[in-house]
Amino acid sequence: MKIEIDPNAGFCFGVINAIQKAEETLKNQEELYCIGDIVHNSAEVKRLKNLGLQTINSNEFTNLSSKSVLFRAHGEPPVSYKKGKKNKIDIIDATCPVVLNLQKKVKKAYREIQKLNGQIVIYGKKGHAEVNGLVGQTEGNAIVVSTLKDLKSVNPELPVVLFSQTTKTIEGFNKIAERLKKTGKSSVEIHDTICRKVSNRVPLISKFAKKHDVVIFVSDKKSSNGKLLFDVCTKANKRSHFVSGIEDLDTNWFTSDESIGISGATSTPEWLMSEIKEKIKLEIKSNISMSRIKKIGVLTSGGDAPGMNAAIRAVVRTAIYNNLEVAGVKQGYEGLITGNFVALQSHDVSNIIQRGGTILCSARSQEFRTEEGRKKAHEQMIANNIDALVVIGGDGTFSGARIFSQEYEIPIVGIPGTIDNDLYGTDYTIGYDTAINTVIEAVDKIRDTASAHNRLFFIEVMGRDAGFIALRSGIATGAEAILIPEKETHADELQKYLEKEYKEHKTSGIVIVAEGDKSGGAYTIAKEIGKQHPEYDIRVSILGHMQRGGSPSAFDRVTASTLGVAAVDALLDDQKSIMVGIVNGEVTHVPFNKTIKNKKKVKESLVNINDILSI
Repeated sequence: MKIEIDPNAGFCFGVINAIQKAEETLKNQEELYCIGDIVHNSAEVKRLKNLGLQTINSNEFTNLSSKSVLFRAHGEPPVSYKKGKKNKIDIIDATCPVVLNLQKKVKKAYREIQKLNGQIVIYGKKGHAEVNGLVGQTEGNAIVVSTLKDLKSVNPELPVVLFSQTTKTIEGFNKIAERLKKTGKSSVEIHDTICRKVSNRVPLISKFAKKHDVVIFVSDKKSSNGKLLFDVCTKANKRSHFVSGIEDLDTNWFTSDESIGISGATSTPEWLMSEIKEKIKLEIKSNISMSRIKKIGVLTSGGDAPGMNAAIRAVVRTAIYNNLEVAGVKQGYEGLITGNFVALQSHDVSNIIQRGGTILCSARSQEFRTEEGRKKAHEQMIANNIDALVVIGGDGTFSGARIFSQEYEIPIVGIPGTIDNDLYGTDYTIGYDTAINTVIEAVDKIRDTASAHNRLFFIEVMGRDAGFIALRSGIATGAEAILIPEKETHADELQKYLEKEYKEHKTSGIVIVAEGDKSGGAYTIAKEIGKQHPEYDIRVSILGHMQRGGSPSAFDRVTASTLGVAAVDALLDDQKSIMVGIVNGEVTHVPFNKTIKNKKKVKESLVNINDILSI
């Protein structure tokens, strides 16, 4: 599939200049007026309206006073400048230099031809803003012609000076010029004032249209230039389609193996053509995947984490948005083996984003570790027409998914859901932020009672193999010491610290212990310290599974929603056996084998911060 945006399409210089002036002005003031649409494209007009640009007509301009008004690229007649001056209007003149130069030529020619009782003829569209501005240079006396029939208004006995609207075709202008020279009995002066940057679009767009299988022409229906160029496209390529926005696209126009060209009028913004391109890519990608993936399953496995429900919600609604069916798998891989499936619709995941736990329930499956168990799971997927899986969990979940995907060529994408935040390839896992806040809230309360009784508390937090919760929550609560598996910390080192710093300066203290610390759990360490220092009033608090519960934080909800959308997008993009993660705020894809084999390290800078702040 090849999708190309025509490099010659889009705004001409005059329009770009007018829009830039409007945007620059609106940076310093809340409103700006423009006589008529700044460009013949409703999408761009709407965008600028949201910035404060208000479109008015000539009558409204006459009644306006002491305001800022933009004169667009088409130009204005002299009377508009006079009205502006009289009403103390701050005029932002964005008249195209080409048009401005043409106005001067018409004005000069009119003064000279008046001496000969001659006529100014303008080849253009009657009522067009640019033409109105040109006619204004002749005090309204110019004769506007659009077709050969209109030439009956021209007196062949009198001298003629011919000009053209800058955006008309050379072919049409030449026909008018030839007829005037042929029928005129007096002098006929021809001025080809067509803008070549605009007129050259005709041969260029014809060439562009011929080299693609399908052409999507983007323009507003009000644009005369758009109508002209689309006609050229159609003659060059019968499979040319006119659209004003993404809502006009029809996926039946193209297939994945065809070359698609996107072009537009001189009034078509580049961002709109880019939007069309992305929509086409998305539709083709969806159609390709839809031929293989029509139904996905989603499950949660291993330890639950706050935010899993938000991830489920995002997966379900993104799948439905892409016309996929969704089956919720209850009880993790165990439910996959037993066929414990439930059809999920958008309303089934309403009002769950704020809930902790997982509506699909979670479990660890010993049977799924066996070939026979995975065979049963595959048979259940086939029987229920499930083509792909989204699995939410930790490294154990991903280990099972990797083997299952390899054995049966099943597209599987993982979402990191564990409070431990120990998965390689993502800065944050779902549930981690909420767990930290839960620990902080508990420790703050424990510190109140520790201070009241001059006690030393050892508080154990989750983190069998990783100290991410302990380290961040310890810093956030001002813990006197933090013991984590990644740091070689022994009881005698802690005793030395307590003797030197705590005994001399502290009346109470908090020691945060990750459950997997090499010195032992909180009870073991507290017991050793108690033997050496019986004078300390030591207490132990195991926070335990309360860290897994509770309503997810805003951060976890957004992270889960982002990764849920990304997981379905990855499946539609033919990805498999990967985890979607977030690194530096951007979604990333990490192969299962990479996130399983590599160990995520705690930031040494955070360890140093704790050492500095615990004095």
